Order: sequence, then structure tokens, then C-alpha cells
Amino acid sequence: MKRPAFVYFDLGNVLVHFDHAVAVRQVALVAQADEAEVRRAIFESGLEDRYETGLITGEQFVQFLRETLGRQLDTNAVLRAASDMFWENVSILPILERLRDQEMRMGLLSNTCEAHWSWIEQQLYRTVVGWFEELVLSYEVKAMKPHREIYEHATKLASVEPEAIFFIDDRIENVEGARSAGWRAFHYTDAASLQKVMEDWS
Repeated sequence: MKRPAFVYFDLGNVLVHFDHAVAVRQVALVAQADEAEVRRAIFESGLEDRYETGLITGEQFVQFLRETLGRQLDTNAVLRAASDMFWENVSILPILERLRDQEMRMGLLSNTCEAHWSWIEQQLYRTVVGWFEELVLSYEVKAMKPHREIYEHATKLASVEPEAIFFIDDRIENVEGARSAGWRAFHYTDAASLQKVMEDWS
């Protein structure tokens, strides 16, 4: 396989792991509400997607929960509870180090919201900070994977042809979206499989 000119990494379950169940439980504690009710309010209503697409602010996100749950909620407490669910995927570190040593250009392409990204930046995760020359975040771009717009935006930032981009994501629909945009893409399941693919670059 020809060596790419630019590598984009997904964030969730590639660079960092996360657990939505933890976020739901913590928000439910803050709101003193039932977990199932919180899960419906955030995920089944489309609220999360609107926030990750940048269509609403963090305050509007919490206001929706206030109205839906019928609770008086502190914005910062809710956003913190919803964000404290990440931890590093340390198995990806050797791959990042190897690509850096090879002077590979790298970027991050993620469906994420402002609160989650702010939290991740504050934690100074070793798998996130200091590696990437381009950050493509759905809430800033106002487009989400697997829609073509976000890949086209990322291509322009990378300043290379689409076929020169290699993308790593844990969700097959996002991998397929990248391929439809002309990228090469890898469905991430574990670091060892990704390492094997990269060893075949010529």
C-alpha cells in the first residue's frame, strides 16, 4: 500500500475510550433523575447530535434537560458530569510516536461537542495533546461524520489530494463515509491490527 501524505485519527475509541453509561449515571445524579429518563432526553431526542453538530450551545443543551426533566440544573455541573467519561487508549501511543518519528503529518477528525472537547483538552491526555497539526471538530465545522461535508473540509485543511489521506475510525459508517469522499480508511478495532496495516506502507 502506498504511504499516505496525511493521517487523520478519530477521537472516541481510537485516541481515548469513553462510556456513555458513566455520563448518563453522573448526569442523573446531578439532576436527581432516573437514568433511563436522562438517556432518553440526551440520546433518543436527538439532543446529543444537535450539540455535536454545533446547532446548540452548552447552555441550550442544559436548558433542554431542565425543561425535559423538570429540574433546576446548574449548567457547569451538568456539562462536567456529561464529560467526565473518557480515558486514554494507551495502546495507540506507539503508533503516534512512530508516525511522528517518520515526520508524518497528522490530524484529528471527531464528532464531538464543545463540552467534551474542552474537558479532553483540560485533562492533557497523552494520546491527544501535541500530535496534530489540524483539528476538525464537528461542533466547529457544523457537520458530522459520515456526511461528506466534514471530510471535504478536512481535505482542504490537509492540503493534499483525497486519495493521499488515510483515516482511522472505530465506526464502520464513518469509514465508509471517508471512502466515499475519496480517502483511504481503516476500521479500527485494536492497535495491533492498525500497526500491521501501517507496516505494509511503501
